[in-house]
Amino acid sequence: MMSDHGEKIVKKVPITSEEEAIGPQQQFVTMNGKVYSLRFQEDFVDVSVKEVDLLNELEVSKLYHCDGLVLCVGKDNSKLLLWNPYLCQTRLIGPRESFHVTDRHAIGYDERRNHKILRFVDNFIKNMNKIEVVYEIYEIRSDSWRVLEEVNPEGSIDTHQRGVSVKGNTYFVAYRNGLVQEVFLLCFDFTKERFGPRLHLPFDSFDGFNGDLVTLSSFLRGGDDEQLAVLFGGYESGFFEIWVTLTVDPNRASWSKFLRMEPGPFSSYGFKLYSSLSGGSFFVDEENKFAVLFELYGTDTAHAAFVFGQDGFFKSSVNLGQALILEHHHRKAARPPLVCSYRPSFVQVKHPLVHERKMKDLSLLHISKPMC
Repeated sequence: MMSDHGEKIVKKVPITSEEEAIGPQQQFVTMNGKVYSLRFQEDFVDVSVKEVDLLNELEVSKLYHCDGLVLCVGKDNSKLLLWNPYLCQTRLIGPRESFHVTDRHAIGYDERRNHKILRFVDNFIKNMNKIEVVYEIYEIRSDSWRVLEEVNPEGSIDTHQRGVSVKGNTYFVAYRNGLVQEVFLLCFDFTKERFGPRLHLPFDSFDGFNGDLVTLSSFLRGGDDEQLAVLFGGYESGFFEIWVTLTVDPNRASWSKFLRMEPGPFSSYGFKLYSSLSGGSFFVDEENKFAVLFELYGTDTAHAAFVFGQDGFFKSSVNLGQALILEHHHRKAARPPLVCSYRPSFVQVKHPLVHERKMKDLSLLHISKPMC
């Protein structure tokens, strides 16, 4: 269906089987607290959008992917749900003590392929009038949390920043204040359970980018080589760039420019890049030389996907539907879509032992038999 303005409008229908959830050019995206499966066709003009009924009873605010597992974060970080769409398995994860609205999360695995979730939160110490960051690890195999001691990253990570998993480790955009604010990458190594050194970004990383957005994504090169991508730019600057890694690990990264939208034209397409609202979610198709950017559209009343070629030209846009005003962190606003690319795996997420209390929690969410 086409709108009066010429962009593609898609109709959302529910997923009723696991076969529908997995396919080529597979992404999951969260919009208006719900999760949808996206399949772009090879020309990146047509797209299929289907709601995942499995997660209907959980208002999802963020998605993270690693090795076939999708970590779904509930509104205001109130719940964590681990999901393997390919195996139709879910696990509701309870806190060690409690979850907090400022929680940040990451999912990865160590050198033995033990899958883990990192949680860290700012803890205000009243009598010392300072904030310390508490780090916890959840081990999926043992279904248990533990506290990490002496984790001292070389920078700070904002609560709106979403880490991206590449080859089992998670990369974050971080910053350090000084005479000027320096912005860089930090990688959490799930084998060492520590952050690595600062990794330089492939563009000027000082002075906070004048308020521009820096956001991360991952992609496959050659079908099996997972790499990192970074988008940099904003409405104020009138341009954005996407860079991709040639090689990346917790201690080093080398980069190549993938595309650049020159100053001016992209702002005429009716969207901005919202750094304060976790905007600028995107994915890269290196083989077909496209990038797809997800943002609020028009007067922030719609969700949309914008397709750009590696040659720096706008290709097409897809209207994904109305953007509802939702309350998050005690603030009401429409939120940009958040996308994560998905690659199937056989990683088990069922509990090693079935706990009656947790099964009851799952039944309350109507997700005891996901999509099967």
